[in-house]
Amino acid sequence: MKTVNQIISHLVTKPQYKYISKKRCFMKVIKLLPPHLHKAVLFTYTKNSTLYIALNHPGLKMEFHYKDNLIKSLLKQIKTIDPLCKDMEDISYIKYFVSNKKKEKNSPTPTLRFKERAKGEFNILTEDKKLEELFQKIKNKIKESYENS
Repeated sequence: MKTVNQIISHLVTKPQYKYISKKRCFMKVIKLLPPHLHKAVLFTYTKNSTLYIALNHPGLKMEFHYKDNLIKSLLKQIKTIDPLCKDMEDISYIKYFVSNKKKEKNSPTPTLRFKERAKGEFNILTEDKKLEELFQKIKNKIKESYENS
């Protein structure tokens, strides 16, 4: 039985899914960049042998311009390293732009609510008055939360 990875790699090699294969190769190159740079990339696409890279912050656009030669060399090397990227077209130019699309934020994690199981029935065995007052406050809070849940 084939695994999911085998099925996907088989599908990607078909000519009608050439676009997906190119996207995968471009994202591999982007992932080879330093972490603060590859997190800034929203999406990529090609048009007329030009690779367009959409960024999420205008301040990083200049830094990508400095890394232009690095990205071009990575694009050339990925063809020899990855057999699925060998048919990738030659990229002559790379253009960077800041997209007005924002990354979707993860939905906030729900807070866990649980029913109080303790009833607040315990003996306070201390002779210190300050500690006894503190334990009594804790005992009252536990009883209050038990009654409310």
